[in-house]
Amino acid sequence: MSEIIESDDMALLAGSFEAAMADAPGPSEADQALYDLGWGELLAAAPGPAAAMAFSALGTTGSAATLLDDVVAHALGMPFSPDVCVLFPDFIHAIPAAPQSSEPRILNQEEPLEVSGLVSSRIDRAATVVTVMDGEYGSELTSFEAGFLRGRGATGVDPAHAYRHLSVRVAAHFLTPLEAEGSWQAAVAAARVALAHQLIGGARWMLAEARQHALDRVQFGRPVASFQSIRHKLAESLVQIEGAASVAKACLHDPDPLLAGLAKSLAGQAALTTATHAQQVLAGMGFTAEHRFHLWLKRMLVVDTMFGSASSLPTEIGKDLLTRGTAPRLIQL
Repeated sequence: MSEIIESDDMALLAGSFEAAMADAPGPSEADQALYDLGWGELLAAAPGPAAAMAFSALGTTGSAATLLDDVVAHALGMPFSPDVCVLFPDFIHAIPAAPQSSEPRILNQEEPLEVSGLVSSRIDRAATVVTVMDGEYGSELTSFEAGFLRGRGATGVDPAHAYRHLSVRVAAHFLTPLEAEGSWQAAVAAARVALAHQLIGGARWMLAEARQHALDRVQFGRPVASFQSIRHKLAESLVQIEGAASVAKACLHDPDPLLAGLAKSLAGQAALTTATHAQQVLAGMGFTAEHRFHLWLKRMLVVDTMFGSASSLPTEIGKDLLTRGTAPRLIQL
């Protein structure tokens, strides 16, 4: 990245991105502001550092900008824009019209397919939805009109409903196969690294809020930050955040899928630990709607579940290591 943009310029961009996200009233306005600042060109030129910078800003500001669609689309090697929404699949299969038999069945073009997964709020304004289906020869990229998913809103804990879980039945002839230069595995790795940076950014914000509260809050004639139990909670959060950040930083350029999964897992655990400790340090203030902490807590809970969570990824990583038969040295210390 240093060959393209100097570190000082990158810091200025990061500040501009944070300001644009903080000022935008919603995801649509945030996306447009970031594209005006050059998000599209930056992602195309240096995808890893661009995603790290932008998603760190997402975590810090608590913005609902829908940049994950762009990261996944770019990793798949296809054009990306605010008009393209990516459906992150959980399962996609044909709905049988009759009881299944042992005989192979040919899919009819009129037969409905159930397309189910997670979409961002970009679905409300996008023209095209891109997703991945399990085909005969592996993952197959396909697209269809966004109108199929409009009007199917689902609510959740995520502030501003940045992400929704939706499902729709689409006849096969409405689906358009796409040629992808990148693989779905590479797209998953890119998404996990980006989300890891968002979780780390959010965890840093929660830690900063808890630290400031501990300095300001006085009990028994002294700031609660002077109590050892409070210091231990803040210190444990910082250690987990920095550990996750070191792994995420190692994924900036062409991340190995195993390392990307590890970064996402550690970042999710760091965010959850920090949220728990921050809630305890903030005490009653942390439970009120007047304090912004609850917004970051809800967002971190949602982001942790995307593309594997802190609880599910260790199992996936363990199976991968068993398959490989060896544990690689992931980071040179």
